[in-house]
Amino acid sequence: MKKADYLTGLALILLSVYVLAESWRMPRMEHLQAHPLSVPGIVPAFLAVVLLIFGLILVVRSVRAGGHRLGLSREGIRKALADPGNRRLLLTAVLTFVYAGVLVGHTPYALVTGLFIFVFVVVFEWRRGMSFREMGRVGLAAGILAIVVAAAVSYTFERLFLVTLP
Repeated sequence: MKKADYLTGLALILLSVYVLAESWRMPRMEHLQAHPLSVPGIVPAFLAVVLLIFGLILVVRSVRAGGHRLGLSREGIRKALADPGNRRLLLTAVLTFVYAGVLVGHTPYALVTGLFIFVFVVVFEWRRGMSFREMGRVGLAAGILAIVVAAAVSYTFERLFLVTLP
């Protein structure tokens, strides 16, 4: 657990710094004479600060307990990748990176968000030996979920929070 806390803390710190930087770049709506606490970047910045604090706490606690000594080896990496939970985590990270790091900003937000949700649900609900009917049900449910969530998120952010989506 010490090693997991150390790595999680580092990931939280990196994510927090990135979110803080992006929050700072968000529009401040000065031309609308908006109150400083109502600008779009305030909530992500606040959450990033909280995550940064928790990340620092995790790192400090794990270093004190020796968690910073990772002891990486090829065999250890192979063993970690053989674990189904770790493979799902890696697949989640890859799908999320492709979504947020590659597609968002180059494709309309609602479309790419719906596509991400659809692919994510289908990939993680698929099982070997599923009947064609089961696959159809999963695909239909994933499609409905993707359309509803993408539309709701886009509407909420653009119309209610006045956040321009990429």
